[in-house]
Amino acid sequence: MSLIRILSDDLINKIAAGEVIERPASVVKELVENSLDAGGTDIRVDVSSGGKGVIKVSDNGSGMGFDDALNSVKRHATSKIREENDLYNISTMGFRGEALSSIASVSVMKITTALKGSVGTVIEIEGGEIKRTGETAAFGTVIEIRELFYNTPVRKKFLKADSTELYHIIDSVTQASLAYPERGFTLFSESREVLKLPACSSQAERISQLHGSEFLKGLNEFESKSGIFSVRGFVSKENNYRKSRSLQYMFLNRRAVRDNSLRHAIYQAYKELLPDRHHPVFFVSLFISPELVDVNVHPQKKEIRFVDGDGVYRFIRACARDAVLGQRDTQEGGGVHNSLDHSYKGFTGYEGKEKAHPTSRAPYNIQSGTGGNPSIMSDSDSGLAGSYSAEFKEQPPMPYRVNRSFVYAGDVYALYPEKEGIYIMDHHASHERVLYEKLSDTVKLDSHRLLFPQHVRMPKKEFTLIADRIDVIRAMGIDLDEFGEDTFIVRSLPMELEEADLSDILSEIALSFIEIASDSPVDLIKDAVAKKIACHSSVRGKTILSNEELNRLLHDLDSAKDPWHCPHGRPTRIFISQGELRKMFKRK
Repeated sequence: MSLIRILSDDLINKIAAGEVIERPASVVKELVENSLDAGGTDIRVDVSSGGKGVIKVSDNGSGMGFDDALNSVKRHATSKIREENDLYNISTMGFRGEALSSIASVSVMKITTALKGSVGTVIEIEGGEIKRTGETAAFGTVIEIRELFYNTPVRKKFLKADSTELYHIIDSVTQASLAYPERGFTLFSESREVLKLPACSSQAERISQLHGSEFLKGLNEFESKSGIFSVRGFVSKENNYRKSRSLQYMFLNRRAVRDNSLRHAIYQAYKELLPDRHHPVFFVSLFISPELVDVNVHPQKKEIRFVDGDGVYRFIRACARDAVLGQRDTQEGGGVHNSLDHSYKGFTGYEGKEKAHPTSRAPYNIQSGTGGNPSIMSDSDSGLAGSYSAEFKEQPPMPYRVNRSFVYAGDVYALYPEKEGIYIMDHHASHERVLYEKLSDTVKLDSHRLLFPQHVRMPKKEFTLIADRIDVIRAMGIDLDEFGEDTFIVRSLPMELEEADLSDILSEIALSFIEIASDSPVDLIKDAVAKKIACHSSVRGKTILSNEELNRLLHDLDSAKDPWHCPHGRPTRIFISQGELRKMFKRK
């Protein structure tokens, strides 16, 4: 009996759909790209239930005749290529001839289309099989998708909450609108307008439409040409950073792409400038002759391969670096400062401040065990023993002593002595544990009303996620309400978040919602949000806390339910006994 079998056309189409159609946003992306290729200047997207119910994309493009409409849903049917050489000169968004066929195989599809001045065609397809054709009055093309993945329930089961799927749909439409600012785009969800982006004259104007004129002021515009390459775009000004990569867009010949090498080139422009765990904002459009790039290496056409990848990398890095350094040269001083770090705020009435010159503090007296504020060891002194790895031991919490003194061993590590040895505390992990437990236990959360409520404008995709689960965020002591189409008004905050960047915090919360399944229990959602806020808001490396701040942090840590681990399971401190120290110095 033969073990190798020829797959049925139905199964082949479903496999292809699995490669091309990941989620409802994939459908929107493919249909919008078809509208762009058809010359549509006014593209409208309507969705319901995050695209799991209905997806409808309408355009005023060239449309199709009856025969073309029938062929468009067949496998590998395309108007974009004729012969092999065309594969190496792709100038359109679509070309593989898989999108409509793949979508049709896992949905109920209706196509209504017409050539200008001709009678329109309507075609209804179910599970890849044409059920009805006819004539109708039409203009441009309308493609309506219902019951996505109805015949592939396993794929449907892995879809996220409606708000999460809508987040990805908004991102797809946003990408297309940034690549084609001269076209108009609108997006409706449940008949409610989510995005309205009229045609405009430049990408700068489009960015302003999406994020506001103040956001645009935080970016440097640049443009450069070098032989076969040209690039233009916008990158963050120094200190205009975010805690996530959600506002990073890269386009190649107007196609939204993902390329780790190009992203790394832009990050290199901020070398020695970018604070830890922060990311630049960028909108970068690269233009290169189509025969020098392969866009056919990924089913969704998101990944690319260059003939001269090293040359492209160096070009992008140099252009971005010039944009960043050019802005720095115009600033007085031009120095790097750490304004995004926050000191520990562990109790009411104390304003912790980062010290500009920590090495000027009174030195720690090793013999007497007393001293002023902590000093910083040099890199050569920071290791107790080069090859030694201290074993983590869970010790009973030490009694709180207000006169305990600390020494910083570089980065986030503060050392303090105890009678039987020394503790090394990770001040970030410790603060993270304290914040996490306060946010999780809302009974103990000290939330206070702001004297002046803050307005926080957010990208529409993140705004939608927050608005959908606003009650969860209020339960964490952040009192906010919708204030317009993409803005929240924040009226009260936990004391620990008083000086935090609210835009970054809400962005982090939105991203945590993406990672949570739609059927997750409320307690699990709250726990995930508490971890995100705690990690985002806790004190970072390069921030030096005073003895008073460290003593208060240690007191709060000793009062925690689990004082030995951060919310992610890493140790908050380790103990090295006198016996272990004697072994390290070979005194035994």
